[in-house]
Amino acid sequence: MSDLTHSKEANRRLSQLAHYDALTSLPNRALFYISLRKIIKQAEVNQRTISVLFLDIDNFKSINDTLGRPLGDELLRQFSLRLLECLRIRDMIARLGGDKFGCILVTPDGSGDAGIVASKIREALRRPLELPGHQVTVTASIGISVYPSDSLDADTLIRNGDIAMYRSKNAGRDTYRFFTAEMNTRAIERLDQENALRYALDRNEFVLYYQPKMNLSKGRITGVEALMRWNRPGHGFVEPLEFISALEQTGLINRVGAWVIHSACKQIAEWRRSGIGEIPVSVNVSGRQFSQGHLNRDVIRATQENGVEPELLEFELQTERALRENSIDSDLLELELTESSLMTHAKNTIGILRRLKTLGIRISIDDFGTGYSSLAYLKRFPVDVLKIDRSFIVDVTTNPADAAIATAIIGMAHSLDVKVVAEGVETVEQFEFLRKRDCDEIQGYYLAQPLPATEISKLILEGNQLLKPAIS
Repeated sequence: MSDLTHSKEANRRLSQLAHYDALTSLPNRALFYISLRKIIKQAEVNQRTISVLFLDIDNFKSINDTLGRPLGDELLRQFSLRLLECLRIRDMIARLGGDKFGCILVTPDGSGDAGIVASKIREALRRPLELPGHQVTVTASIGISVYPSDSLDADTLIRNGDIAMYRSKNAGRDTYRFFTAEMNTRAIERLDQENALRYALDRNEFVLYYQPKMNLSKGRITGVEALMRWNRPGHGFVEPLEFISALEQTGLINRVGAWVIHSACKQIAEWRRSGIGEIPVSVNVSGRQFSQGHLNRDVIRATQENGVEPELLEFELQTERALRENSIDSDLLELELTESSLMTHAKNTIGILRRLKTLGIRISIDDFGTGYSSLAYLKRFPVDVLKIDRSFIVDVTTNPADAAIATAIIGMAHSLDVKVVAEGVETVEQFEFLRKRDCDEIQGYYLAQPLPATEISKLILEGNQLLKPAIS
């Protein structure tokens, strides 16, 4: 029995040596090839897309020669851990030899995930690796090939991915390239956008526009929503839908989100100083601003000493600081969150929102009806405003189902003492429908498109009247 046990252990150990890298404990080249062939067979049946990423650490030989072999090995170990942070459980990563690594991603709907993962890896590597006595920042060149568009067999996929990786190196390193020309063009455009976004805030390229909200019972502007635009050199004004996802995926959303809150508060203060009045402003908040935060050591120490989770505190600090620096009342600032971001980060969010409420800040649920639409969270979260999504408003006068949903949301919200704002109002018929059902406020092109702060000032100075609506 003892001999049998030793034999099994020996076989297990031999298998480990044959299929796993001794330095990083990742699968090795042999297991990578075996796994890729197996995954391709499964993909043939399931009609799934496979993306193969090849990574090579830029200038690793120079780093290894400078630091010495032991620290070079430690760098490889930490590099592999950093890669694992960027992948899902079902993805595979292997060390193919030296400073070269391979990833296999399986996706049900196209190759888009590969570019996102490549961007995540590049972003993750911006944090220095902590080696004994040294802080080292490394970059990687990444090549991507895709099954079935680039090839149907493993060997060709690997060869194509290798070619794409060398294209990446030739393009200046710290980047990624697809093997297929069309995908490569999209990847380059995305990278250009990411790089431009990194400098946009420092170069003052972001600007806030404001879309008026009108109180239906008074027929007057009662607030505005702050909407970000990117005045990108050579491209003109870029709409948020074209760059918000890139801000979130690169982690820039935290800095930019803080800028939006600060700028909105600054504008509130400017309107008050200039005699325009106290104009409430609502600001859209990304779920990432709750789940991520970059805190300095003093804040981390303070949160630990007081038993407060630092990721909960960061967003509150940004908001409170913006209010304090501009000397404005907190009830002039409203934060808009989507249903999905509320529920995705529900445990963290509820504590943050309650503390924000103690500051007097109003909480609004944006795009209501398109996400989870759970009545339970209306009871759990300290919500002040529901915004009916524009998808229910566009056909509200012609589609009985949309009419019923809009009417039900208004009634339910009022029974909970929550205000209702209808988004995307574009016609007089929609306006009248909502007015007759006691909707509190409306917003949309029927009233005004998003305008610069100076244009909002003119609207208010000219009598606070919007041109189209006529309250009967």
